[in-house]
Amino acid sequence: MSNKAGYSKEIEKYIKHYRYDEVIDQRSLLKDFTRKYNFFTDKDTLKNFPQAIYSVFSGVPNCHHIAAKNLLFQGDDECWEFFDRTAYFLTYSQSDDFIDLVTPALNYALYMQREELLEILHRKMETYLANDNYKTDKEHIKQEVYPSSYLVHFLLSKYENNDVQYNQVKKYGKGAGIYQRIIDEWDTSFQEIEQSYWSSLCDYHLQNLKGTKRTDEEHLWYGLIPMELINMFIVRKEAGLDIPIIEHDLFRTPMAVFPPGKTGYHPELDAKFQLVHRTVENRKKYSYGEIITDLQRENGPDAVIFY
Repeated sequence: MSNKAGYSKEIEKYIKHYRYDEVIDQRSLLKDFTRKYNFFTDKDTLKNFPQAIYSVFSGVPNCHHIAAKNLLFQGDDECWEFFDRTAYFLTYSQSDDFIDLVTPALNYALYMQREELLEILHRKMETYLANDNYKTDKEHIKQEVYPSSYLVHFLLSKYENNDVQYNQVKKYGKGAGIYQRIIDEWDTSFQEIEQSYWSSLCDYHLQNLKGTKRTDEEHLWYGLIPMELINMFIVRKEAGLDIPIIEHDLFRTPMAVFPPGKTGYHPELDAKFQLVHRTVENRKKYSYGEIITDLQRENGPDAVIFY
């Protein structure tokens, strides 16, 4: 370990790749954000495909998940508001009915313990799984499913004490793979599981950040955050079960901290989210200034708007 922070070469490689040290000025993004907004709010989209307007956020990731991870790495508590914004964006924009494509939204919503978002996502999943595509379309019936997708559905079955959706998801793909042991030994002491197993899960996370093909892009949405394992901690803590101490280098980074229960984020005060959300809901185009004026009027002059 030759770098100043003492991280392994692989960890250091991803820190440089994702540019976690970079400070992102949200004000400088407004021009790009409004340009994307104007592009996605043509008359046809407003009338016939309003859900597609959430693509504004997809086009400016520095407004949500990239800002969240950079600020987390830099030790700035404002990161949690960006994580919440990411969870809201992923949930409300979610419209793809393949199991893996719902997984990032589920992971972020569980990570931030946003039960209102989990409820929305469960309703969406219920609709997807009941769709005729899952009965007649070969692409849906034989879809590949990431091991971590099974894991998050298993964790949610424990978090919410309801395994109906998890049992439906298990009908597809080839199973939980490397995470199966977590499922099989859930009710035992995780502190008794050998450290080599937890290290193998961390190595697996790192191996799936390359993004060159489907088999190595499983954790791209999370970067160096071992979100699938932190979500396991969250659910076990909620259930009164023990939490393992993981000694892998990944857990020595700032990216492996436990998220707070409350972040100070309120979606009704998020100017960017409200601009997109109100446009989708009302099928009406707004200016950014109009939204800020509306938020101030609705919430009072002392309201702390999230820009």
